[in-house]
Amino acid sequence: MKKFWYVVKAINGRENRARDNIRTAIRDAKLEEMVEDLLIPIERVTQVKRGKKVTTDRKLYPGYIYALMEAQPQLLEAISSCDMVTGFLGTSPSTPTALTTEEADQIQRIAAAEGTDEQRAAIMQIPYKVGDKVKVKEGTFAGMDGSIDEINEQKGLLRVLITVFGRQTPVELEVWQVEDIAS
Repeated sequence: MKKFWYVVKAINGRENRARDNIRTAIRDAKLEEMVEDLLIPIERVTQVKRGKKVTTDRKLYPGYIYALMEAQPQLLEAISSCDMVTGFLGTSPSTPTALTTEEADQIQRIAAAEGTDEQRAAIMQIPYKVGDKVKVKEGTFAGMDGSIDEINEQKGLLRVLITVFGRQTPVELEVWQVEDIAS
């Protein structure tokens, strides 16, 4: 029988434990051949906390686990009865709805990118916007004020215009090297 992607609803924040419970339940019921993959899509996010860059993994779809499986009644029952699982996404609890081909392709792209750091894009959460006034905390221009001219979220860099000898000079700084000037 052909396998399709389905969405299993889990308790928010307990997706990993729910996935482990599902794996145990299908192994105990000897239904491993019906489930090809259980996926919790994540993205790597870099934030600045207390002046330091911190990179964490964040779930793209909290409360959901994607399962590539056959929708057989005994498998659906085994998964539904697991701790931390609240059911399936679909029109009724007993008949989950399979994802469309486009949705399944998107999940597969995410799964492929999840494997390596190079493939997974780090998204920098930058608390500034173009035009914000900032003070440089560290580096050659420490203590100087400037305004943000450009933001590169992928690299976590800001181009800040600082006045040096009466001229505006663009300087590339990392997000953690600046602080907001209280207006």
